[in-house]
Amino acid sequence: MSHRRAHPAVDLDPAGVELAGDVARLGYAIQDPAYRDGLIEEVRTGYEEVIQDPAATVDMGGRIKDVVRYVDDPLSRVPAMRELLTAPVLRTLDAYYGGMWRVQHARMWRIKHLTEEQRQVHHYGNLWHCDQHPTSTLKFFVQISDGVTVEGGAFRLHSIPNTRRIMRSGYLGQGWAKGPARAMLDDPELVIPFVVPAGIGAFCNTTQCLHRAGIPPEGTTRGMVQFTFVPTDEPNLSGDPFHGLAPDTNVAEGKFA
Repeated sequence: MSHRRAHPAVDLDPAGVELAGDVARLGYAIQDPAYRDGLIEEVRTGYEEVIQDPAATVDMGGRIKDVVRYVDDPLSRVPAMRELLTAPVLRTLDAYYGGMWRVQHARMWRIKHLTEEQRQVHHYGNLWHCDQHPTSTLKFFVQISDGVTVEGGAFRLHSIPNTRRIMRSGYLGQGWAKGPARAMLDDPELVIPFVVPAGIGAFCNTTQCLHRAGIPPEGTTRGMVQFTFVPTDEPNLSGDPFHGLAPDTNVAEGKFA
């Protein structure tokens, strides 16, 4: 769990404390956010409408622009997204950060199929990597596509302990590994695929966990919603987790996912 001291007003929830402990120890935790009936359908409908609008989206692939497409200002374009941070999710964040955290950005995107040749280089996090964030950064992914499978492009990750083993066994960097690390990266006994139903979330410390995007089958795409959290010096007492959220300047022409 985070070493930050809890604010006196924070009443830590046992379930949130348990999940936060899993995140600290393993680098990830799966959570059912207990969404109201129909919420995921509203989010998915909004996603399906806006993702086709060139005025509302930015193509951000490194070599092939349209293989990854981000929604510009998704909270405004799909307001139902705001409801994805439910009380159980907030309680886990409070336990992890001692009540002192903020939303750094909220994102919605879709990825497309890559051929065998294309997937040998980076396009949208399709190669095993760790993000270059402070280790205190935490992400919460919400599955919005139905029927995501390992073969169907599921996001996947390694736990912190296995990431450390792989790093010591020949991992050389994004797309580069030798010796035991090469086999360990895709060992189905070690890889944790995000194959939960739509409406389930996953916390992940993507700085400490090796991870990569799965590749959707040809002719299909996969959508995702992601929230990023960072520690702060003061608790947010507004009751709105998005209070003070600045525009996401990294979703813009000329930037890469």
